[in-house]
Amino acid sequence: MPRRAATKRTTFRHGNLPDALIKAAIRRIEEHGGGSITLRDLAQDTGVNHRAIYRHFPDKEALLAEVAERIWRDFIHHLGKAVANEAPGEAMLVAAGLAVFTFGRKNSNIFLFATGAYPSLGVRFPRLEAAITEALQIFVVGFAGTGIAPNLVVARAGVYIASMQGLTAQYLYGRLRVAPDKANAWMRDTCHLLIKGLAEHGFG
Repeated sequence: MPRRAATKRTTFRHGNLPDALIKAAIRRIEEHGGGSITLRDLAQDTGVNHRAIYRHFPDKEALLAEVAERIWRDFIHHLGKAVANEAPGEAMLVAAGLAVFTFGRKNSNIFLFATGAYPSLGVRFPRLEAAITEALQIFVVGFAGTGIAPNLVVARAGVYIASMQGLTAQYLYGRLRVAPDKANAWMRDTCHLLIKGLAEHGFG
């Protein structure tokens, strides 16, 4: 009896569809921004029917929360390397602040996606909220080393990281007129000014 020819498989064979979808979403965000994501496009990118996505994510928002968490984890790694050799205090905070800026310059669409609308998803998605809190903790450690009152440390860290994110976003949007070759030095000076102000004036 002649052997039947093997049927060519066209379905997803990766073995980890959620991971493949997250990576596909990050690639699209890198190229076209966060607003470019559709589930049908991601299904096409990963070679599955778009209905297969719902076996792993209840909706697009849940998928985007996973994407944002992955980006924040990468960001935390970047921050950790930047401050690895710095003692808590002003030097650590400057290194961390500059790291926010350099991460944003290198990954503009990714940065704007993760620090824009989607951090609000952390309220609904605990793992994303945990990642954002872990990033903030690096700045908390930095401010704890400045000698300010312990009850003010978290608030100051929050103001500082929010300022870094906002300044970086404004630079990426072209609203801060700083020459590219002078941008890192400008941000370093800005970090020193912010730290000085936060150390001298409380937000208690």
